[in-house]
Amino acid sequence: MDHREFRPLSIVPLGFTLSVFFAVSFILCLLAALVLPTQGMRMVFDAVFPGFVWLTAKGVVLGLFWAAFYGWYIAVLFVPIRNYFFRRFA
Repeated sequence: MDHREFRPLSIVPLGFTLSVFFAVSFILCLLAALVLPTQGMRMVFDAVFPGFVWLTAKGVVLGLFWAAFYGWYIAVLFVPIRNYFFRRFA
């Protein structure tokens, strides 16, 4: 790939994409917890989502907030690093 073909990623689309992906995954895990044993999921959620309270409205809102936060956090860090290395070594 030469420099004419390089297309940099943009933070905003990736941030929204990852946030929605993590939020949908979080909701699917909560739905799975209604029919599956929850101890393992509960321990993971407690570790990943600060302030999370299992299967409460506050816990769901906090989980969605943290899912969106992690999506944007990854996008803000990943995009500039990826663009830099593609420009430098591609």
